[in-house]
Amino acid sequence: MPWRGVTVSEQRQRFLEDYQLNYYPVTELAGRFGMSRKTAYPGLTTRAGKRIGRFEEQGQSGFHDHFRRPHRSPSQTAPAIVQALVELREAHPLWGPRKLLELMRRRHRQWVLPAVSTAARILVRQGLAWSERRHRRAHPRCPKTVPPGPNRIRTDNGSHFASSTLAWLSQLSVWFIMLGIYPELPVLED
Repeated sequence: MPWRGVTVSEQRQRFLEDYQLNYYPVTELAGRFGMSRKTAYPGLTTRAGKRIGRFEEQGQSGFHDHFRRPHRSPSQTAPAIVQALVELREAHPLWGPRKLLELMRRRHRQWVLPAVSTAARILVRQGLAWSERRHRRAHPRCPKTVPPGPNRIRTDNGSHFASSTLAWLSQLSVWFIMLGIYPELPVLED
């Protein structure tokens, strides 16, 4: 016989149906369904302890999870600060959040201003900033030539081929140069 999976919602519904039949006390029911007494018991006010209470108040929709997102955030940035930040950015479109906050700090000394990262997120949310992707520049000693054929030596910047001395040359690199072989760093192809 194949095993039939039971979802959490189905298990909660079975628990509440058994609770309505009133054959078992809440503590025993909770044990049968693998939950703690706190989770099941209607008199407790914890988030998990509201199963039976929610079912009695809301009916069948009461056994589903409620959103855990808070209704309000006490540490949310004040709308006046957001508006002032947006106005400053519109007046100075090339300034970043650090410079904008510094100007706001001078103008409004009594305000508690957000962190630089928060100001950056506010600007992105308002469509006034974007994240620029940084481009890696080529190494200054990167070869500019393309090899015309095989047998041309290209090296990496490992300890055998490069060092922290003058001109970044190791003993092996100097020996190659004396033989007429000029070591080059590899060119990265995109």
